[in-house]
Amino acid sequence: MEQQNNNEELDLVWLFKAFYEKCRKAKEWFKCKVRHALRFAWKKKIALTIAFIIGIGGGICQSVMENYFTKYTLESLAFLKTTSADVCDDLLESLNLFCKKKNYAKVAEMMGMVDETGKATKEGLKAASKLKKVSSYFWIDDRHSGAPTEVDKNGRYLKDTSVVRIYDRLQIEIVTSELPVVDTIKNGLVHYLSTNEEVKRNYDSRQEMLKKMIVQYNAEAGVLDSLRRQEYFSEAYRKKTMQIDGPMIVSESNRQLFHDDILKLKNKSFDCEIELQKKVASVYFNRDFAITSTSPKVLTLSLIYGAIAYVVAFIILGFIDKRKSIKKYLESEDED
Repeated sequence: MEQQNNNEELDLVWLFKAFYEKCRKAKEWFKCKVRHALRFAWKKKIALTIAFIIGIGGGICQSVMENYFTKYTLESLAFLKTTSADVCDDLLESLNLFCKKKNYAKVAEMMGMVDETGKATKEGLKAASKLKKVSSYFWIDDRHSGAPTEVDKNGRYLKDTSVVRIYDRLQIEIVTSELPVVDTIKNGLVHYLSTNEEVKRNYDSRQEMLKKMIVQYNAEAGVLDSLRRQEYFSEAYRKKTMQIDGPMIVSESNRQLFHDDILKLKNKSFDCEIELQKKVASVYFNRDFAITSTSPKVLTLSLIYGAIAYVVAFIILGFIDKRKSIKKYLESEDED
């Protein structure tokens, strides 16, 4: 029994020694390969440097061709007072088409960045040229609680009837190459959405409806106030008689009060007057746009292209340098 235990201990020690030896050989092999790679890179330094420079140049050219300078993605929540999320989504999609076509003059005109003659101003053209993309996403209520719970960015709920789409707000995302123009773009988006004919028509209808509601609330309150002042509220009218099988029973009628109803109507009328006087915009943002992501800069993209070109050139040069050895190896394999 003791001899068997000793053999197991020896086997375990041998296993650890063998594993250590394998790791040591792997480390030495790796060091050797790194030294060979460094020597080869130094030997071919001119060709590899040229390949690296070509890669950087390719990255810069790609950036210029695709206008791939630093881009900031920003988001904000737009509240829609007298219009629907569907309408604003279609309007923003139309604006985004002109951004893709790089028709900056049209974009500036649509966003109200024009002079007295209706032509785009220099500041408007500059801001429009920095706007690369406009996107909008719906809010949904998947809990049927009446409150928005999630932004449908992937369009997963477009055909899902089990969730409720919120139509009084819209998540708006913009991509721009400069941050100083964000406020200008924000004001331009409000102008563009608010001056749409359908949105303006809804806004005017809302204003007229508020005026009518104020008149109606005041009239209802006046009627209740007149009832409160009627004769049956007097001390003599608070009693009424009832004849039940001969005897006369005198009872006091319950006094109906309208104070709460009158106050509710007055409060509703007051709220409508405030909204009418403030002239709440049909579309407005509750906060400034916030940065959610930043794309790589031109330098970063150029270095990536340069590194890729360097690695590809290294592999090609290594293949050319070792082509004889590779050919000899392949031929020896065929002979075997």
